[in-house]
Amino acid sequence: MNSKRSVIVHYHSFKNSGTSFDELLTANYKDDHLCFDGPFPYTMFNQQELLKVIRRNPTKAAFSSHSIRLPVPTDLDHNAVAAVFVRHPILRIRSVYGFEMRSAGTAKKIKSALKKTLQGTTASADSTKPSLDNPSFDEWVTYLRTDQTMNLNAGLLSNSQTHMFCGVFGSVGLAKTFLHGSPNSFRLSDLDQAKRNLLTVPLLARTEAYDNDVKRFPAVLAEYGIEFTYKDLPAANVTNHESHQPVEKRLEKIREELSEDNWSWMNGANQQDLELYDFCNQILE
Repeated sequence: MNSKRSVIVHYHSFKNSGTSFDELLTANYKDDHLCFDGPFPYTMFNQQELLKVIRRNPTKAAFSSHSIRLPVPTDLDHNAVAAVFVRHPILRIRSVYGFEMRSAGTAKKIKSALKKTLQGTTASADSTKPSLDNPSFDEWVTYLRTDQTMNLNAGLLSNSQTHMFCGVFGSVGLAKTFLHGSPNSFRLSDLDQAKRNLLTVPLLARTEAYDNDVKRFPAVLAEYGIEFTYKDLPAANVTNHESHQPVEKRLEKIREELSEDNWSWMNGANQQDLELYDFCNQILE
């Protein structure tokens, strides 16, 4: 009987410790760690296309991509051992803001758009006067909520992780936007499917508990015949240097950064992600 070739497949989610884990995979496997993505941000590789990548790279031990979605592919000759990181949704959104403001080109583009949108108007009476040269987190959220042409309201700020993890074989998961065109719009995806998918992920971890969760990976991977060593590497692509603080303390600070309207809306628009995060906490603790 032929034994399956087992490989690590890292489902790299933006701002969920993915870069740090990719560096750890490279530290373990050097050139046998393959990172790949499509030509466009919206490119997606389905399960069969992912299998093609795995089959055509027989020496690789690990694969990482932003462009793949759960569930993992099934194959008679290959076993994809999934690695997925989940993050508290409010902390993740705050980290996305930090990344956008610091990235060359992207920050300039957003600041330019903010100047046009915020001159003379804000979405909330609680919002502070716009700082046009250095947009605050509150101003950024207000902009994304009010500028419907970017269509980032529901996509980025509402239940984005539930949507990323609720895929079905051959397709992304189901999703529906409510109150479309309104600053109060939000997206709901298939939360039950997301939970089912995450239950099948052997290498499930949380950004907020990165070290503790990843330290269990060597024992898990040994069951698949994969050697893996945990190494305490510096965190990569960090935009908030208070990441060592407890979650509740960090959330309190974020609440102080936001207007009451933006804080209330953001929590309501991420109820599925919050439930999914609690679900992962229950699995891993």
